[in-house]
Amino acid sequence: MEEKRDSEMIKLSKNILHHAALAVLVVLALSACGKREWPIPVSSEDKFRWRSVEVQRNQDCIILNCELAGNWTNIDTVKVLVEPVGNDPDDGCASCPFTPRATLVFGPGSAGMRKDMNRIVITACGLNAAKTYRLQLIGFNAFTRIAPVASELVLSAPK
Repeated sequence: MEEKRDSEMIKLSKNILHHAALAVLVVLALSACGKREWPIPVSSEDKFRWRSVEVQRNQDCIILNCELAGNWTNIDTVKVLVEPVGNDPDDGCASCPFTPRATLVFGPGSAGMRKDMNRIVITACGLNAAKTYRLQLIGFNAFTRIAPVASELVLSAPK
């Protein structure tokens, strides 16, 4: 009789363990259900702006020393729009609407772009050292849903 009671106790213990394991699996399976999405950027928190852009010349290079405000850690790629100003057929004029003739792209890790906290230094070389240029920077956010940010136009005359 004791053996019968012991075997019933063992069956009952196994049955309880089986139901407990099943309940744990159901809870785990249900907790994994649901809609998952990438975080959506909040424009007011994640965007940056150009605080200042200073221009220097060094032979055939233009050095843009830029300061950012806002969430400057989110800057990803910078495009430099370049318009030569002068009397050549393909040149613009200083008082005409800005019409870029070339676009230089600087991405993360580019040789011509150096970041230091909220400052970015961009070095664009291969330009005519004797020519004046109008430039504008377009900063692209790491969050592609946030619109690019344009700087003011800057003028770079030869030394």
